[in-house]
Amino acid sequence: MRTLALALLTATLACADGGVVLQHREAAPFVVTVFESPASPRAGTVDLSVLVQTPEALEPVLDAAVEVALRQGDSEVVARATHDQAQNKLLYATSVQLNQPGTWHYLLLVKKAAESTTVSGDIAISEGEPKLTGYAGYLALPFVCLVLFAIHQALRARKLQLGSSLSRYGR
Repeated sequence: MRTLALALLTATLACADGGVVLQHREAAPFVVTVFESPASPRAGTVDLSVLVQTPEALEPVLDAAVEVALRQGDSEVVARATHDQAQNKLLYATSVQLNQPGTWHYLLLVKKAAESTTVSGDIAISEGEPKLTGYAGYLALPFVCLVLFAIHQALRARKLQLGSSLSRYGR
C-alpha cells in the first residue's frame, strides 16, 4: 500500500531520461517520441530529445538522421539532433536557443536510408525568469536565519533576566 501511495505522489514528478514527453506517435515507418527539458521551458536554452523506434518490436533505431526546425513568426531555428548530445545514447538530442516566449511550432524530419517521416507539434515557451529572481529564496535564507537567531537570543536574555529578578524576591 505504501508503494502505491509513493508511486501516486511521485507520478507528477516523473520525467524520462530526455525530459518530459511532449509527443508520442506512430509516424510510419517509425514510432517517434519527442521529449522537452526543462519540463516548463522558459525563453533561453531548451533541450529536445527524440526517440525513434521500429513500429513492430519498438526497438530503437540508432542509425537515423534527425533534424529539428522550430518556427515562431519570422524566427526560425534549425538544428540536427545526434546521439553525441544525448546522455541516453538511445535518444537523439539537441539544444536550441528560443529567446522569444510564446508558442513555437516544431517540425522533425527523421530519415533512415530511403525511409523518412515528419512529426510536428507545438512547444509553449514561457517568459524568461530574471536572473536574480530565481535565486531570491536562496539569497534571503541567511538573512532570515540571522533575524531568527537574534530574536531567539533576545527572548533568551529576557527569560534569564526575568528569572534572576524573580530569584531576588524569593520566588
